[in-house]
Amino acid sequence: MYAGNVGAVTRAAANFGLDRLALVDPGCSLDEHDFLRMAMGAEQRVRVDVVPSLDAALAGIDVAVVTTSSRDRDVRSILTPEQVRERLREIAPASVAVVFGPERRGLSRDELHRCQLRCTVPTAAAFPVLNLAQAAAIVLAALASAGLPVPRPANELDQPAPALEFDAALAHLQEALLAAGFLDAANPARVGNQLRRLLGRAVPTRRELAIVRALAAHVAWLWRRDSRPPG
Repeated sequence: MYAGNVGAVTRAAANFGLDRLALVDPGCSLDEHDFLRMAMGAEQRVRVDVVPSLDAALAGIDVAVVTTSSRDRDVRSILTPEQVRERLREIAPASVAVVFGPERRGLSRDELHRCQLRCTVPTAAAFPVLNLAQAAAIVLAALASAGLPVPRPANELDQPAPALEFDAALAHLQEALLAAGFLDAANPARVGNQLRRLLGRAVPTRRELAIVRALAAHVAWLWRRDSRPPG
């Protein structure tokens, strides 16, 4: 990734009050001239970590917001930055991560599915592609005004489940549905990813994810019971 772009994103992070920027295999050095020139000292105000994977970047995060283009088959699952801001006001998570992908190839489907909320910046159809730093500035400016004034529920089970717990619960459900024959073994993601989107839009709590896991365990138990030979 171009070091100047990374520096500009770091500057945007500092502009809008972020305390940490996690870079997944950025492909550039934070000592490069272009990074330092575009960061304009922001690297001294924002903690910049280089991490090996998206999972590492999302560790400890309650809600992950992923940025993507609007060229998606299921447009109901894609929110504008302002809509994401209002959603965050409703659920008031303790921590939020905004995930941006590289300009040339974007994020993989697997990376998109690891995040609960999807966000896009509306652009003109004739020229829709934004520069990474521009997109970061627009999205972060919108989300920074959220303020998150709604108090968090006292019981941690009623607070938004961390992103990695959401991913693990959905993997458990998909495994049970695959074993039971509900999902196509040749292409389990065709329906499995739709379930992820459906539940991701809800930003489930830990209590709700416990129900998802209990459902998965019960489906697996029923399948084992019914598949045993008689006698």
